[in-house]
Amino acid sequence: MHINLLIKYQNQWVALSPDRKTVITAAKNINDLDKKVKKIQKNNNLIYHHVLPINGNYAP
Repeated sequence: MHINLLIKYQNQWVALSPDRKTVITAAKNINDLDKKVKKIQKNNNLIYHHVLPINGNYAP
């Protein structure tokens, strides 16, 4: 997954293709993302990912 691919999706949930090279759709929350995915694709092999702010810090 390349960082430039995700810059416009900061603070959003995205559905990625299985190879993680393409953003299929995005939404502000995971419930909306799931609804969008079910409408556009029968195959549920997509990867859900929350994109954190690029300039922020993360501590697990």
